[in-house]
Amino acid sequence: MNGMSSGPALRASDADRDAVAERLRVAAVDGRIDAEELEQRLSEVYSARWVADLDRLVADVSPPPPPAPLPPPPYGAYQPAVVYPTTNGLAVASLVAGFLWLGWFGSILAVIFGHIAIGQIKRSGGRESGTGLAIGGLVLGYMGVATLLLVLAFATP
Repeated sequence: MNGMSSGPALRASDADRDAVAERLRVAAVDGRIDAEELEQRLSEVYSARWVADLDRLVADVSPPPPPAPLPPPPYGAYQPAVVYPTTNGLAVASLVAGFLWLGWFGSILAVIFGHIAIGQIKRSGGRESGTGLAIGGLVLGYMGVATLLLVLAFATP
């Protein structure tokens, strides 16, 4: 039953009649009405034309059923968490050491940091980035080491 009998007069549907008939059967099982009264009310249910008539037939035997619960809202498509790669710190250190100490101790550190950084980035499985920084540090570091070797080679008599 649609429960809208307080508004304008609505014609009763077959679903409304079936719902009221079920409520009457439950009332008979619970002992609220006897078999004769059930038969009389069921005949009135199936001949009723208006929802208000159906409401009158069950008003004294049982409360109306609770409204059907609303379906849960649809879930959106699953969006996995986006994990952005972080820049490897040793790759940055390699590049900085290559720039600042082009010909001496920093150049050796740039080469060491660059090789370690490239190994860490490869093993990270995509969680770390910075290969370009490490290669830049390696190039500057090797250039500095080569310059250091040239200076040492020509400085000795």
